[in-house]
Amino acid sequence: ANGNSRTDYDEEETENIDETSNSKLTPVKEVLRRIQWDPTLPSSDFTIIHYDRVVATLCETSFDASNDSISGKERQFVFALPEHRIKAVKFRERVIWDKEMRTDCVFGSMNGNGVTIDSVIESYDEWKTEQEQREERNRIRQVEVLKELDIFLGDMRVFALKELSYSLVRSEWDIESVNNYVKSVVALYYDARNERKTSRNDENYDIVTFLYLFSDLVALMPKENSREVILKEIEAVINRTIRSDETLKKNANRNTPALPELKESELEEKFVKGSGAGGQKINKTSNKVILVHIPTRIRVECQVCKHITFDCTKLSLNFNSFFFQTKILLTFELTGNSIAPTES
Repeated sequence: ANGNSRTDYDEEETENIDETSNSKLTPVKEVLRRIQWDPTLPSSDFTIIHYDRVVATLCETSFDASNDSISGKERQFVFALPEHRIKAVKFRERVIWDKEMRTDCVFGSMNGNGVTIDSVIESYDEWKTEQEQREERNRIRQVEVLKELDIFLGDMRVFALKELSYSLVRSEWDIESVNNYVKSVVALYYDARNERKTSRNDENYDIVTFLYLFSDLVALMPKENSREVILKEIEAVINRTIRSDETLKKNANRNTPALPELKESELEEKFVKGSGAGGQKINKTSNKVILVHIPTRIRVECQVCKHITFDCTKLSLNFNSFFFQTKILLTFELTGNSIAPTES
């Protein structure tokens, strides 16, 4: 219908586009001009995916839609729309140009890998059949994953998870929104875990297992670019969780060391006069016990209560009590723990 314009377009633009087809993405304005002027492309089969001006949500508008919302003289909406708001272009149900994915299946540039709009139209029915089969497999798998997630979260929180996911897919996402999405899902897990503490064993519902299951759900999302970013964030959370668990285990082992066996024959004990506040009751009575580990010569001292007179019973009780206490302290010294002896 526009033969002269079509000829002008071919001669002036096609050569430049071919020269850069492998180095950068063809601008969307060139894609729109191709649809506008190529008589072999039915414009009614094309739609534009763009961000709303007020709310950061995605909208889909027909290529032929008239402009009744953007000021200016342009009468066709797609040409009145600022280029930075256009995310993708579709032929029927297939995305043929995507800014974020760096895909161009109109001229074949970047991740279009040489596929052009002519081959897209020719093979569309085959693509559609494969797409429907893939979507059915994904739908079945999604139901299975949601059932498993229901064990962790319960019905209401699974519904909240689906709402969060839908909101992310339909909005203009960035790294911050992805991080907030993952944090919100993790918060759902902890909220559910706190609720079920009285009725379920948490060992069967640990956070790492939940996150791996959550990643299975994310892997079924339709948007490949956001999907990859979300999966990387989930992986980062899993790695942080594992490192934190390992640190806790190390600290637990450090706080409860395996105590070496102390043989009575290797210990030398004696009582000596004490020192410090308390006057003659401390300074003139043998109220300090010294225990030496003969093989290592490690020496531990403990001061006994300030008794002036010891009868056999009291001496036996005090000795046994402080012998046990000193033995424990010595054991800690042998294992390299810095725990100072305590006074009674």
